[in-house]
Amino acid sequence: NPMTNESSEEDKIGSDFDEEEGSQIYRIDVGRGGKNAVLYLNDIEKDPEYSSWPTSMQQMLYSSQFGGAPTVRRNLFTMLLVIDPADGNPCPALGAVAQLLNAQFPLRLGVLIVNKDDVEKGRLSEPLPWDNGDRPFHASDSFLLLKHITNKYGGMVAISCLFQLLHQSAEMDDTLSVKEYVSAHVSLIVQMGVLHQGLVSNVQDELMNILKTGKDPENANQKNKNLSYESAVQFAKDKLIRPGMSFFNGIPLPGDAATFESRVNTILRDEQHHIMELAMKGVITDSTPKSIYATILSGDNLFNQYHPLLDESSGEYFIASPKSDEASLLLLSQSKEDYSNVDALFVIEAMVDLDDSAGIDAVSSFLEVISSAPDHSWHESKTVSLAARIVPTGESTSSASQVLGSLFCAASSFDAADLRVVAHHIQHAKLEDAVDSNFFDKVEGLSASVRRKMAAAAMEGKQCHGAKHDSKYLYTANGRVYVPHGSPLITMDDIKMLVSLELDHSTAITKLILKNLPSSVSASNDDNLTGRVLHHAIGRSAAALNEFFSSSTKSEGVSSALTADLDSSSPEENPLFFSWNKDTASESFQVEVSVILDPLTEPTQRVAPLLLAIRDVLKLPLRLIIAPRHVVDNDVPLSSYYRFVVDPLASASNPPKARFENLPTNHLLTLRMDVPEPWDVQQAHGVQDADNLRCDARFGCGDEGYILARDNRAEGLVDIKPTKGLVELTQIDYNLKSLLLFGQCYDVSQNTPPNGLQLTLDRMSLDETEVGEISVEPDGSIGSQVNNIRPSSDHADTLVMKTAGYFQLRSNPGVWSLRIEEKSRGSEIYHLVDGKVSASGQVSPAKSSIERKSKTLVAKDFTSPFRVLLVKRKKGFEKAKLYLDEGDSTVIDKGSNETVHVFSLATGHAYERLLKIMMLSVTKRTSAPVKFWLFSNFLSPSFKSSATYMAEQIGCEVEFVTYKWPEWLRGQSEKQRIIWGYKILFLDVLFPLDVKKIIYVDADQVVRGDLTELWNLDLNGAPYGYTPFCDSREETLGYQFWRTGFWKSHLAGKPYHISALYVVDLERFRRELVGDKLRSIYQQLSADPNSLANLDQDLPNYAQHDVRIFSLPQKWLWCESWCSDETKSEAMTIDLCNNPEHKEAKISMAKRIISGDLFEESWEELDEMVRNYDDEFSQFELTKL
Repeated sequence: NPMTNESSEEDKIGSDFDEEEGSQIYRIDVGRGGKNAVLYLNDIEKDPEYSSWPTSMQQMLYSSQFGGAPTVRRNLFTMLLVIDPADGNPCPALGAVAQLLNAQFPLRLGVLIVNKDDVEKGRLSEPLPWDNGDRPFHASDSFLLLKHITNKYGGMVAISCLFQLLHQSAEMDDTLSVKEYVSAHVSLIVQMGVLHQGLVSNVQDELMNILKTGKDPENANQKNKNLSYESAVQFAKDKLIRPGMSFFNGIPLPGDAATFESRVNTILRDEQHHIMELAMKGVITDSTPKSIYATILSGDNLFNQYHPLLDESSGEYFIASPKSDEASLLLLSQSKEDYSNVDALFVIEAMVDLDDSAGIDAVSSFLEVISSAPDHSWHESKTVSLAARIVPTGESTSSASQVLGSLFCAASSFDAADLRVVAHHIQHAKLEDAVDSNFFDKVEGLSASVRRKMAAAAMEGKQCHGAKHDSKYLYTANGRVYVPHGSPLITMDDIKMLVSLELDHSTAITKLILKNLPSSVSASNDDNLTGRVLHHAIGRSAAALNEFFSSSTKSEGVSSALTADLDSSSPEENPLFFSWNKDTASESFQVEVSVILDPLTEPTQRVAPLLLAIRDVLKLPLRLIIAPRHVVDNDVPLSSYYRFVVDPLASASNPPKARFENLPTNHLLTLRMDVPEPWDVQQAHGVQDADNLRCDARFGCGDEGYILARDNRAEGLVDIKPTKGLVELTQIDYNLKSLLLFGQCYDVSQNTPPNGLQLTLDRMSLDETEVGEISVEPDGSIGSQVNNIRPSSDHADTLVMKTAGYFQLRSNPGVWSLRIEEKSRGSEIYHLVDGKVSASGQVSPAKSSIERKSKTLVAKDFTSPFRVLLVKRKKGFEKAKLYLDEGDSTVIDKGSNETVHVFSLATGHAYERLLKIMMLSVTKRTSAPVKFWLFSNFLSPSFKSSATYMAEQIGCEVEFVTYKWPEWLRGQSEKQRIIWGYKILFLDVLFPLDVKKIIYVDADQVVRGDLTELWNLDLNGAPYGYTPFCDSREETLGYQFWRTGFWKSHLAGKPYHISALYVVDLERFRRELVGDKLRSIYQQLSADPNSLANLDQDLPNYAQHDVRIFSLPQKWLWCESWCSDETKSEAMTIDLCNNPEHKEAKISMAKRIISGDLFEESWEELDEMVRNYDDEFSQFELTKL
């Protein structure tokens, strides 16, 4: 077997960058060492409150598959809150903890109560005078109090007291006194019914005495008797954690409320999925391991201490010193180095402002840190060699900074200790003092030879300034950036963390470069020079590669690391190994492509044509191993035929084509496009139904046979003999309709997305008589203000989503103006500013940012970059709400003749036929003007044109809307589920912002009533209204799954609604951010492919506890499968829903159900009217030709 467990170093380079942003999980070991520091308020496995919970992990797994909480009597999840109840700061994790506990989530809650100042000093502050309990309460008081309440009244009482008092403290301006704090606890305990009113005085005195003395008389008999506030402070100091932090199974949660809210659901979902995997693999069972917490806090990506670098979803990389060479490097190893035994080489660079006294302090501190560590002590298990470089930022203006800059540019000639002596001398002098020729004679602690060398370097005056960066002070390890918060100083722990995070990348690059080391370097007799050259080469290469890989994966992704030693394989040894273009390889660095493919996977289908282009067009060396799975599941691993179009010869006259040949003739096939995210591709021409491609037994499989078969059926010629010589070619054309401009929007005032902010995009046109210069930036934005551009008619609008501030707008090549909707409240609150968002998610407005009303963007290619739009609150609107409360908004009476807006979607010729009949029935029955909004992504071009014609004839309007499923939102592979997703997930952004209400009607419905009545119906404050499922047909009640099991428990008496018809108050829907809520719940539930079986229906019903549904009167939807025949006469709409007991074709069902005295026109009569309009349109088109 040629495959090994070790991957080649080339393969490892960039391997960590194949993860999606934010997918790398780090844990902090906040479990070990906290035995006497962390107060655990509950224990799922031992506390009697959980005695009724199931103990079977299998039962829990089964329940979770249907969207239920993973309720089981095991401590599956542990949340640690680091808090100081006295500081008045809110704890973002409290709300999540409360929701999880209420949902019967097996969550063990621990609290670490410490004061921030005590942690920084490493000891308890001197207590204030007792003053009869009138002094402000301290974190140590909270610790003692909560410990006593937990032991005496139980953990649930302690949790309730903690939550309520933390909430109250966050809303108070002044800190409570000890006496008030104790009284508040006692009052809450009484309210919970665990303390009699008559004992209040005694208990209050008891608690006051505990806090006064700092001792609990009952402590000796308590199970956590060794818990102490001093241990808590020491634990927090050792782990580098502070109040306001929280950890979920050791995973750090975001500290600020806005970021917490946007990311916590993803973290909780992923961790739940991780626990489920451990359970399914048998790692976690009903009784083992004894401590699940200890098991989880092990393995890779576990850190003993917290560090701010771990907050970064993906690291930022930066080449700090592009003009520096090896002469500016300080080798930290004092002994002769054998680099063949070194795992990784690092260059640690400090970028500092030498014209600032803080910069000199940073230099002195940096030199002390790097020179104080023993050799190879930078990592626990790997041998690491470090070199250091100090890089001045900006132009040195003072003579002192110029001297230091010259010394650092020639640092290899000196020891770190000597450089620190000079920095220390300048540190205690005035920067603006002139440095004369006798300067070094005044510096004590330098030898005469060092003084002479330093004077010569200063006289030469060479400077090695760094590249420009937004931060004044930063440090890098092989390009990985660390910007200290608060102080510009760096510690040994900071450098060790940088080394740990970059060790894998740097190890791979070190091995690769050492393996290909030029003989001129390895043969050098100067060990110091060899070391500097190697560190410089590896450090610079690592920084460049890391910067490239980290930036490229944000839009394109990088292939996964290969896990086979391909060098040892050959066609003779392995018949599944293939190699091409090997003779083109050279001994120097080159591009080689190595691939391992499982042939029965969709990614293999995608990559195969690319490999052909790499082999035949680029002529690159290509190695391929076919690695099929030993066991294939029962499901067919591939259910589609795939073509990836790579055609270097394509042109306007020879458009790119995907050609499918030798397809099975007895299958029903569906055609679907797989295109880059910025592309809106829709069908432009097709004779056949792309959703239902099938062969005719008499006329074959091509377009010609399809037309003959269709025409013969229409004329009733069923016995005609097949025609010979037909071309069996099916041709379907697609056009690129538009390009997406998508990106992120952030409020720099609060570092959060302004979700719900209304944006508009308008095409700009140049006044040809006043053409000026336009500066196009690399990201496609226009750098300079362009005054001679005026807006044109092309327009799009959208909302900013909560998730990452995502927005999406449609455009075409050209110049566009992006702005906040002028008539919206957002334009009152915000204006646009310049700036950027770092890899860690930190929003940084430009220092010289100009307040703008619009941002000019250029759509100039087919790979639209991800745009960043920054907004800032105007003065006086720092705390203004983007959406006014309902009582503050102005209600406008639009009159009785307001247009009724109807939304629908369909795919395939059969449903397009049904959709036209629905449109006709709505228009006939509705007394007000009607405008249809039809989702265009799946409609055929023939339908769009014929439906538009029919709308003109019957007196309604038709407009087509579209949206592209964002890549960050979990996608669906089955077309029906994709359609269901579009039906519910994007209602807030699908329609123009001036559409205030919409009624959704399924394509297979026929409307009997006036939709104006539904349009004017009061939804009683709900964002949308659905009709509950009928329960009047007794023979199908047994099929109503929501009456039992999970759904019955989850609904808790609420009805389960049908999604075939609903009305949406879009103003309220947008104001209450319902779209964000539904997408968040969908993202969580869809992690399990077995959940949301009926996506468009299950999602709003599941979300009822968060998003209220107004139940429409039963008359608004009648379905034969669930509703009795007696209720049919009252029905306003008839839905052709499937019968669970037997199958019936839609057309047959429609003809049978929609007929008789209850209908002004039968379905067949409506169908005939639609056919007549289609015939008229065909004649109209022929006339035009």
